[in-house]
Amino acid sequence: MRILAYFQKTFRENLREWKITALTLTFGPFFVYMMYAYFGNATVRYTLLALNRDRPVADAAEATCAGDDLLRQLQEAAYPDGKAIFKLVRIADEEEGRRQLKNRDADLLLVIPEDFSLRLRRHVERQSADVPRLVQVGDHGSIRFTMAAAFADFITYAYVSRLAGVTMPLAIDYRSLSLERGPSEFDLYVPALLVLAIIMVLFTAAASLIKEVDKGTLSRLVLSRLGAGEFLGAIAINQVLISTAALGLTYLAALHVGFRSSGSLALLLLVGVLSSLAVVAISLLVAAFMRTIFELLTVGVFPFFILMFFSECMFPLPRLTLFGLAGHSFYANDVLPTALTVKAFNKILNFRAGLGDLGFELVGIAVLTVLYFALGAWLFRRRHLRELGRR
Repeated sequence: MRILAYFQKTFRENLREWKITALTLTFGPFFVYMMYAYFGNATVRYTLLALNRDRPVADAAEATCAGDDLLRQLQEAAYPDGKAIFKLVRIADEEEGRRQLKNRDADLLLVIPEDFSLRLRRHVERQSADVPRLVQVGDHGSIRFTMAAAFADFITYAYVSRLAGVTMPLAIDYRSLSLERGPSEFDLYVPALLVLAIIMVLFTAAASLIKEVDKGTLSRLVLSRLGAGEFLGAIAINQVLISTAALGLTYLAALHVGFRSSGSLALLLLVGVLSSLAVVAISLLVAAFMRTIFELLTVGVFPFFILMFFSECMFPLPRLTLFGLAGHSFYANDVLPTALTVKAFNKILNFRAGLGDLGFELVGIAVLTVLYFALGAWLFRRRHLRELGRR
């Protein structure tokens, strides 16, 4: 069969160009180890700067040192695993604290005013309706400030309520949607890193297409009576194999550094193969606008970065809803099939999703793959395969 012969040809070429293939296979595992070194399995710890100006209030019965007591509560606050929430650093100058916040050396500055103990005692003893006040300083655009402030607020409210003898009006039980222990910050990155490994096939797939144009070998393919479908099919099969290998190596790297998932590996592989076809389809569209490998290595990086960033492989994006369908929202970045892949992988690995839970993502990836293949094949045939397409 001609498609088998051409598949063997492209497969041998990928082996000869082992540096590009090796980069594609190791790119995902490299980022897994890098992100693990950055996040690891360590619990997030926030740096809290404390400027305590509070003056203790003393009388014949007892002394109130609310500022010191509160800071002690914050310092002793811990996660369920016993690890401290805050790294408490006492400072004596507010400007120094602001400087550290601007340099991202700290996450939150807590300023305790001079009359904190006095106001708190009067309020507890019902001598005044004027409540004590604290000042929090930080970058409101930083997620670390938001989380640190939320923890500090909760601990402060609990401390003041206990001191005042006030029972909290509400109790909340926190339950995880996913695994028993709940995913760590690194665990939440693993699905995106797996998709990043698949996206790397953009270069090898586009290179397999463009080099036939660049080397002028399309005329030989015409003489061999190789059809356009056979030509594209052989390349697609070859690149799906490379992509699946890259996906497997990246997943093994995640397991090596401690990632654990009870999700279905067969389902993960199914979504991975379908997503690999989607990336090959996008590669076909990219190759339609290029004629040389040099163009791929320069201009081709832009489609790669678009896929990487807008698929949420690096950071979450604002949600811009285009339409709703069957109880699901289709967002603007979901026009990229890899964005749906990130969601599907996250459901499988961190939330134990089954095939029935992934219907929307699977259908979306499949439809987008067909659309991109149709558009890419038409453009590639129009620019490079006009003669071959007549076969």
